[in-house]
Amino acid sequence: MISKADTDQSTNSKCELENAAFIAGFKLKRGSFIRTPNEFLAGTLLMVITCLGMPAAMSTESVITGSLGPGGPPLTYHIDDVHIHLTRHLGNAAFPVQRVSLAGSGSATLERDGKIMPFTYQVKKLLVLMNEFYRIRFFDMPDDYTNRYSVFLKDEETVETAGLHMLDAGGMRICFTAASYEKCVNYGDEGPSELEDIARRIFSEADVLANK
Repeated sequence: MISKADTDQSTNSKCELENAAFIAGFKLKRGSFIRTPNEFLAGTLLMVITCLGMPAAMSTESVITGSLGPGGPPLTYHIDDVHIHLTRHLGNAAFPVQRVSLAGSGSATLERDGKIMPFTYQVKKLLVLMNEFYRIRFFDMPDDYTNRYSVFLKDEETVETAGLHMLDAGGMRICFTAASYEKCVNYGDEGPSELEDIARRIFSEADVLANK
């Protein structure tokens, strides 16, 4: 049986032979060293690294379970269980709501002017949308942005808070569901700009796809 000591001795002997051959290559025929210290140092370091070995760089991606924070979605769920609903109401009963519904199965509908128009929304596009929700931390947002708060000074010494809710103001409601989990965000004119940018793009895409 070959012991670890024998293996180490064999490895060291091999390195010593390679070092000797390396140094010999830097000698002139008369026996003097070539005067190129930078090349000699670089070569020596390379030989040391070869003998000692360098750990290979590794990158791993692990799958974690549970939920994304106390109020976040589960970390693992089926794509078929995903539904995203965007509902825009203009604040006037004379104008019907506009709604886009997207499903992980690929089916989708656009509701506008009292008409429901089905269309297909590719799963890869839905994943892009979902990743945008994760990027802007949609699941950490307050449920309601429609209430406006302000403070005022009472009796020259007490700060009090006042709330204002515009019942007839237009707004948007966006809901994300995955199995039994649901997160909805309501906002008006002063809602999150990143979320409104996403909503406008989705309505625009739905209008094009539903009218093909």
